[in-house]
Amino acid sequence: MRRPRQAGDGFNLSFLDVMACGLGAVILIFILIDFKAFTPDPSEEKEKLEQELAASMDEQQRLKKSIDEINDKIALESAKQEDSKEAKNDTTQDQTKALQDLSTQLAVVADLENQLAALSKEVEKSANVELSGTGEQNFITGMKVEGEQIGILVDKSASMMGDNLIDVLSKLALSDGKKVSTAKWIRTRRVAQWLLARLPQTSKVSVVTFSNTANRLGQRNVSTASVSGSMNSIVKDLGAVVPEGGTNLQLGISTLFETNPNITDVYIVTDGLPTLGDGLPLSCRNFISTKKSISSDCRQALMVETIKRAPKGVRYNIILLPIEGDPYASPLYWNWSRVSGGTFLSPAPEWP
Repeated sequence: MRRPRQAGDGFNLSFLDVMACGLGAVILIFILIDFKAFTPDPSEEKEKLEQELAASMDEQQRLKKSIDEINDKIALESAKQEDSKEAKNDTTQDQTKALQDLSTQLAVVADLENQLAALSKEVEKSANVELSGTGEQNFITGMKVEGEQIGILVDKSASMMGDNLIDVLSKLALSDGKKVSTAKWIRTRRVAQWLLARLPQTSKVSVVTFSNTANRLGQRNVSTASVSGSMNSIVKDLGAVVPEGGTNLQLGISTLFETNPNITDVYIVTDGLPTLGDGLPLSCRNFISTKKSISSDCRQALMVETIKRAPKGVRYNIILLPIEGDPYASPLYWNWSRVSGGTFLSPAPEWP
């Protein structure tokens, strides 16, 4: 049988429903509030994306700039390589042309040497003195031996043993046999023989060597160029001369003209300005000191005085061999030979 409904039961059910509804509403409110809290703001997201996009654009510009720089470097390097390649080709062409020119010049030189060798044989047949050994080539020097009455002066001072002061000093203590075997003195003798070998057949010649002393060479004061015995006697006497002492050009000239006053052409073989002679100014005369050296200015003054005292109307030809430390020798000797109508020669090491 059904139990009768009580009033208290209906009240309790309605209260529970109200509470459940309220709780559900509260839960719904919390859900809505939490959803809104975690929903992103579109404007913030847009700003963030725009910043990232701007950063990407900047990075893109930087990368593009780097790529452009790399491309420029590649282009520059390619241009350099192209230029280098063209320069290499030009250099190769220049080298080829230079080799061709050199070959042509060598052929010309070889032909000239053959011609000179043939000419040398012909000249030596008629030479007054026979030249032997190396260096017999007839170089174009401009030094022509001519004149009816010829005088040859050969410097035999100590400086004719070397090309500088130290070299000369080192040879002063040598024996006479070694002094006459020094390279420069051998060359000096060959120069004198070169002059003798090219004397005109009708000429008369006198040969004098000079240093602090002066000596005539040969059998007589004046020899005839066409007489081979006289020429060989001069060469023999020259081979016995030992280089030593200072350089007194005044003494050499005066001795030469005492040997033959009629000389018209003088040929001087020396290597520098004189160191001995008369007519020096008081400033160059050392009355107290025993030093044997002489300054460059005094040597120049002595050379000028020597030229003044030399006989006039004579052609003076100079063959100046090398020595260090005498820079004014060339201009003074050149001017002397020019004024007198002679020839000045400062020969190459291979001559004669």
